[in-house]
Amino acid sequence: NLDYLLKHRYNWMNFYLKENTQILEVGSGAGLSEFYLKFKPIMTDTTQNQWVDKIIDATDMNIPDNSVDVLIASHNIHHFSSPYKFFNECSRVLKPGGLILIQEVNTSLIMRIILFLMKHEGWSYDVDVFNKNTVVNDPSDPWSANCATPELLFEDNHKFQKTFKGLNILKNEKNEGFIFPLSGGVIAKTKVPRIPTRILDLVAFFDRILIKLFPNIFAMGLSVVIKKTV
Repeated sequence: NLDYLLKHRYNWMNFYLKENTQILEVGSGAGLSEFYLKFKPIMTDTTQNQWVDKIIDATDMNIPDNSVDVLIASHNIHHFSSPYKFFNECSRVLKPGGLILIQEVNTSLIMRIILFLMKHEGWSYDVDVFNKNTVVNDPSDPWSANCATPELLFEDNHKFQKTFKGLNILKNEKNEGFIFPLSGGVIAKTKVPRIPTRILDLVAFFDRILIKLFPNIFAMGLSVVIKKTV
């Protein structure tokens, strides 16, 4: 079930990846992306693991200006202490025409219910993610989380682009319904029965219908593509 979920989270990114380009993943977590991306990214994180190529703070990257073609952020922006600083850093390190590929949590009604029941991560809409002085999460705790951050960032494309000039949103799509809870989770795992792929395909099909009709209720994921234009 988890493999099925991760394929959905990463496979769409392959459309934007090319050979012989500098691809960097921030917050690589458990290092799962290399199993689903056709070109292995440079894996970075704030803590050292055997799969981590370089220690990098995503809000203060120790890499040169205009040096990255594609930057990948999968389920980690809601952990950043300052989303504002992260996107400013993206503007600095990306080459002109470079891309940010984002897969994130979306705090729909069903997701908020799951978060409440699991007590794993929280959410708050009472933060200004577009303020450079706002601290969204505890800077000393990389697992501190505000799951509302992605929704606040991307609910209004114009507001995002006005704040981060030169970063244009090419794709902003809500997705990932019940295939998320059926996976059992990625880090905080819950035991779930193994479900055949054909049944998961059927669940994903109905997810797409429910999300199209009622995104604020059922959409638990968010896929975003951002291009640096200058």
